[in-house]
Amino acid sequence: MQGSQPIGTRSEFASSEPDVQAAATTSMVLEIVFGLFSLLGIGHVYAGRVGLGLALMLGWWLYLLIAAGVSTITAGIAACLFVPIFLVVPIISGIQSSAYVKKIGATGSWRNVALVAGGGCLFVVIALCVLPALGIISISTITALWESL
Repeated sequence: MQGSQPIGTRSEFASSEPDVQAAATTSMVLEIVFGLFSLLGIGHVYAGRVGLGLALMLGWWLYLLIAAGVSTITAGIAACLFVPIFLVVPIISGIQSSAYVKKIGATGSWRNVALVAGGGCLFVVIALCVLPALGIISISTITALWESL
């Protein structure tokens, strides 16, 4: 084999087919579960696509903010559209992550997951603490956004 391989992929003799299948299942479950808890992209990070995982996470957060805002403005009527999207997107993304793992024979990287998921959770917690402290957003607004989801 020539050149270097992406992180988390296997060489010709590094892992077996059951390892790849387990990694594909793990990738899909991570993507769906974390996606439903606002950290979409973790399955892709596990699969070795850190850039895509971070882009999905940031895009998902933007979507959730827009969905919460529009749902609040429309007194919850728009939630009829946003809730199905919120449920379906993590499932589709999980299936794509699993397919990618199978395609390249990746075995997954828990280190990447720990760094990105931990950093993502820390970012959300800090944002929820700092934004009200700076007067950028009120706690009642955060509560109203959370309840609209």
